[in-house]
Amino acid sequence: MRNLFVLALTFTMLITGAGTVLAAEDSAASGGMDAIIELLQKKGVVSVEESAALRQRGLAGASQSDLKAVLELLRQKGVVSDEEASGVLNAQGPKPRQAAADAQALGGATGPAAAGVDEDMLRAKLNLILVHQGILGDDEMEQIAERIGKKWSHADEDDVIAPAGGEIEFHSTTLPKEVLLADIDELVQLRLIDGSEADRIKERFLKKVALEHVTYGIGAELRAELDKQVNAKIVPIPSWTSKIRFGGDFRLRYQLDLFDGEGGGYDSGNGIFVKPDKPTELYNSTIDRQQLRIRARLNAIAKVNDEFEVGLGLATGNTTNPVSTNATLGDSLNKKNFLLDLGYLKWTPSRELTLWGGRFASPWFGSDLVWDPDVNFDGIAFSYRPQFSKELGGFLTGGVFPIQEVEISSHDKWLYGGQIGLQYKNEDKLSGALAAAYYYFDNTRGVANDPSQPGATDWTAPAFQQKGNTLFDIDPSSSIKTAYASAYHELNVGASVDLGFWDPLHVVLIADYVRNLGFDQKSVNTLAGASVKKETQGYQLGVSFGHPDTREAGLWRTYVNYKRLEADAVMDAFSESDFHLGGTNAKGWILGGDLGVAKNVWFSGRWLTTNEISGPPLAIDLLQLNLNAKF
Repeated sequence: MRNLFVLALTFTMLITGAGTVLAAEDSAASGGMDAIIELLQKKGVVSVEESAALRQRGLAGASQSDLKAVLELLRQKGVVSDEEASGVLNAQGPKPRQAAADAQALGGATGPAAAGVDEDMLRAKLNLILVHQGILGDDEMEQIAERIGKKWSHADEDDVIAPAGGEIEFHSTTLPKEVLLADIDELVQLRLIDGSEADRIKERFLKKVALEHVTYGIGAELRAELDKQVNAKIVPIPSWTSKIRFGGDFRLRYQLDLFDGEGGGYDSGNGIFVKPDKPTELYNSTIDRQQLRIRARLNAIAKVNDEFEVGLGLATGNTTNPVSTNATLGDSLNKKNFLLDLGYLKWTPSRELTLWGGRFASPWFGSDLVWDPDVNFDGIAFSYRPQFSKELGGFLTGGVFPIQEVEISSHDKWLYGGQIGLQYKNEDKLSGALAAAYYYFDNTRGVANDPSQPGATDWTAPAFQQKGNTLFDIDPSSSIKTAYASAYHELNVGASVDLGFWDPLHVVLIADYVRNLGFDQKSVNTLAGASVKKETQGYQLGVSFGHPDTREAGLWRTYVNYKRLEADAVMDAFSESDFHLGGTNAKGWILGGDLGVAKNVWFSGRWLTTNEISGPPLAIDLLQLNLNAKF
């Protein structure tokens, strides 16, 4: 800070100490500048070496007006007090101005103007102070500069300095008026202007200063009045609005479903299937299909206080399918549903602990092997995330989720879930996660109806199914009503590794494994009335390469996954709805990529080719082309 001030002081002295004045005034000002340097040294603003350097640069030989300017600058910056500044000035004694009077009386120069003065320094002072403070015009400055070191007279010049009615370019005056008037007098002392020119310059300058004061005063009043009027018309925005964040996304999708076999008839290569939830209807396994679909989501998060927030989300979709938020176009131009997809209260009592209650996004780590990405969870959950070191952290997640509430039964269907894992992150070079989870579905296995009490256990049938799980008929009558033959207690282990050594390009590896520990061979065979093959495992392996986020133009990512999901590995209701068009008992490849089109707009596409693992043939190829936007 001190060096910055010394630099500013040195610059000021160099441009204001260029003149050589009458001998009597030179002596007084010299002593005053020495006093200033000594005062700055005592106050610790400059060191002994710096004060010596200032004297060597000739600052001690500045004029009386320079002395006043420097003291005024030091006083305004708070370096010296008013008393200290007055003390230095009073110590200088009388300030003779006879030379100025003599020069004015002569009406012109009698010898070389500014003889012995550094011309570059004087030109700098004329330009940086007198022109930029609105005292001289550019042409006037050049005319005065031409007089330096010469004997001059008005007869040799074509132009008059500060003629009556003349105008110069406007510059705001920021330095004290008295200091600038003293600078004009100094020009007279240096024989660069005569007395009449000085009078005209002063008269013009004083008029300008007076006009500035009036103008600035009027401007300040107008600004204050305008601010008052504008503020009176502005409707105050409630403070709570600043605590709400909005966001959302939109997806436009073209989808092509291709089934095995030529001709598209029921004699093609695929088998004939009935819908699990509607056994009297056939499932399409032969006719190729094209669809245009949209997905729209709108979210709002309101910060209640430092610990609580409320989240709300709306999405397209319907109230019977939990694994999709798509709306298919082509229903006679009818309107689409926009439903409550999120609604929760979130509590964060500490940095490590978070609790949710309501309907919220999936709290689990993993791929789409077990849960469809569109599945949100009803219930309560918590997540505890301790940080063991800068790179290593852990997480423990658990929750209780109602699956189906049955009014006439005390055996409601529930999901109890827990997950534990570790996360590692070493800047952007390497990161990864490893987790193990256990999902326990309670009261989801079907119970056959007693013929004497028809419909008594219909509640054990699932409210939503896709396809693949082992089912049995719980209705002893001629009608058919299916339910799960197995319990689902799913053990899931997953891992991911993000290799960022080629940042901004990353290689991401994923591995996911699931096994249903609730499958009991004997009870399943009994309920199904036949010997059922035990197929209770599933896994997915994948690799992606490219930019982690493609929401900027030109950014890209490509990936390939292989998935195998046996019939009773997971509950088919919540498995990924695009792979094999939903459900289990499927294996196949997924190839895809993303490409940024513009900020927050990107194109994505993928090809899924799948086959059944066991049972009648069912080969399905799926093409999806998406245009996505996020806000």
